[in-house]
Amino acid sequence: MVRRTGEENRRNVLEVATRLFYERGIRAVGMDTVVKECGVGNATVYRQFPTKDALATAYVQGRADAWFERMELAAGEHPEPRDKLVAVFDVVAGDTAGSTYRGCPILNTSTEFPEGAHPAHLAAVDHKKQVRDWFRSLAADARAEDPDELAEELLIVLNGAYVTADILSGETYGKRARSLARRLIDDACPRL
Repeated sequence: MVRRTGEENRRNVLEVATRLFYERGIRAVGMDTVVKECGVGNATVYRQFPTKDALATAYVQGRADAWFERMELAAGEHPEPRDKLVAVFDVVAGDTAGSTYRGCPILNTSTEFPEGAHPAHLAAVDHKKQVRDWFRSLAADARAEDPDELAEELLIVLNGAYVTADILSGETYGKRARSLARRLIDDACPRL
């Protein structure tokens, strides 16, 4: 039997919990299911994540970090700031069209934990504020007439796409969100 380091155990538990939480929902998955799926003992899981709240918070933070990593990479492929904003919605359109798409994990977490003081809820709120602020920064770089307004409108489009695509047609609403975002960006940002 190969022994894992604490960090390897932590990654394993978080990977398994991420899959289960996204597929089934955080509240629907018990810690016993996480332990079983990880193939380790209770002590190993609880050593890394002393409570389910701690695991849920690590999950939402991990999804938030992964979202930014992917979006910044996509945006970085474009030299024009307005194209960086559109690139985000290109990724969203691709994501929502996928057969395993189950909605935005951040919004799902916020829905499951509406309590304002819950750490997973706070991590979700913080992420959405960071997205809005990043959109504002990109909008300012693109010389938007009102970067705050454009950022807020794009956040509405983003979140609306994530929710609607989960309920109805992911492919259709991802594409519609991209089209709507492009129109908002074109209206708000001058062509250079």
